[in-house]
Amino acid sequence: MNFKKIKNMLTIGLIVASMTVLVGCGQKDSTNSNNNENNTIVFAIPSDPDTINPAFTNVREATAVSNIMYSPLYTYKKGEITYYLADNIDFNNNKELIITLKKDLKWHDGQPITSDDIVFTINTILDEKQNSSQRETLLIEGQPVAAEKINNLTTKVTLPVPSSSFLYSMSKLTPIPKHIYEGEDSIAKSEKNNEPIGSGPFKFKEWKKGEKIIFEKYNDYFNGSPKANKIAVKIIPNEASQEAALNNGEITFMKGSVELFDKAKNNKNFQTYTYSEDRLNYMVFNQNKDYMKNDKFRKAISYALDRKEMIKSAYGSTDSQEAKSILVPGADFYAEENVEGYDHNIDTAKKLLAESGVNIDKLKIAYNTGRFAHKNYALVAQQQLKDIGIDAEVVPYESKAFFKVLFSDNTDNDILVNGYAWGLEPNPYRGMYQTGRFHNQTNYSNEVVDSLWEKGAEELDTEKRKNIYIKLQQLISQDAPVYTIDYEQNLMIANKNLKGIDDAKPISANMFEDWSKLYIE
Repeated sequence: MNFKKIKNMLTIGLIVASMTVLVGCGQKDSTNSNNNENNTIVFAIPSDPDTINPAFTNVREATAVSNIMYSPLYTYKKGEITYYLADNIDFNNNKELIITLKKDLKWHDGQPITSDDIVFTINTILDEKQNSSQRETLLIEGQPVAAEKINNLTTKVTLPVPSSSFLYSMSKLTPIPKHIYEGEDSIAKSEKNNEPIGSGPFKFKEWKKGEKIIFEKYNDYFNGSPKANKIAVKIIPNEASQEAALNNGEITFMKGSVELFDKAKNNKNFQTYTYSEDRLNYMVFNQNKDYMKNDKFRKAISYALDRKEMIKSAYGSTDSQEAKSILVPGADFYAEENVEGYDHNIDTAKKLLAESGVNIDKLKIAYNTGRFAHKNYALVAQQQLKDIGIDAEVVPYESKAFFKVLFSDNTDNDILVNGYAWGLEPNPYRGMYQTGRFHNQTNYSNEVVDSLWEKGAEELDTEKRKNIYIKLQQLISQDAPVYTIDYEQNLMIANKNLKGIDDAKPISANMFEDWSKLYIE
């Protein structure tokens, strides 16, 4: 099929550290005057990213920062392509992808962006020695795709077998410059990542570790010069400091708690808006521990928990949508029918606990301090588990440390509170629910489920794919590898002087569809 140009805009997202804060009575306008005069937009993350190279990070804050200075080839949503670096895409028989770049594209150092960069990026991600977390997106039935340069603007990507989901998978690829990274033994650890060269509307200026990362607008950006002059990313690790930064104008906008949002609505110095995150919050059971391999034990815990109370604790109401499926509601083939939600039932929980034969007095529940509501969820779960005779210790981790624990064969914790926003195509979700996948670090395994993921990726008939993915949702819910909580709503608070929000189009995990439209007035 031939996808003609639909849009030509930059999708640059950013995801701000989630926190619980309270807005003060008034904002000090004098404090933020420099940001206003300099047309600088500022946001906060809890810690320095390990890297902002888009081929080597899947941590949310790092991806948010990398999206400021790198452009993707295209994005894909429910059959619609939005073009960025790519000028056109042809996907022939679900087997061959032809990518044509826009003319005269340049990296921030002035070097041309060509098909050599695309081929290099694909081969780098596929190189097992480079250890890219994105490698699985370029494997079909365990076999790598093959990238070939046709000419300076055209690249052909050939799949080992047809895959209807690959067009979406490839939309996640963001090219990196071959002339910068070629010959590096370990690109992820390369010192060149400390002064990166990108392709997006803002270019890297400086990085003071533990303090800030600064980007300035790139006037030769293919979609026109951005409206803001600079973007500053501040490293602010604790909630109290982030609250103060919002109040005194040091940061321009942020995602906040219900308390913050409600107070900001009545404060003339702020503006508020909401949008769906297309994100699932959940608790994952760590099956690296033997007793967590016991499905009756996992189900006992699930029935003891009450997502309604968790949601109420986080949002101040039960307005956020309760989650049962592992897919988000906007995803293709999302289903609720015959998907087990483990509605709160203490009697059932106690019965299953007795049948499980597991005798344990205490569990550890880990959460990421940089995530909205995750502390609330952990604390509510701690109280609810007491009803079945289990004490729980709640263990906080700052963001970077949390993901190091999560993406390892850890046995430090029994339950981890996390969330994901893997988009609207179901195939990427296999990363957490298929044996041996990178994100499946808590060791969930089911041979039938594994087989269905493979069939879903191979199947080209829409109705058959639908049936496969509905069955997957049902089977995974019956196994209870996770306890699904809610589909997160973003509660956003911005300085009154931030303009262009509507034109920037707030969207799900990326926050804005077109970052270049924002500016300070």
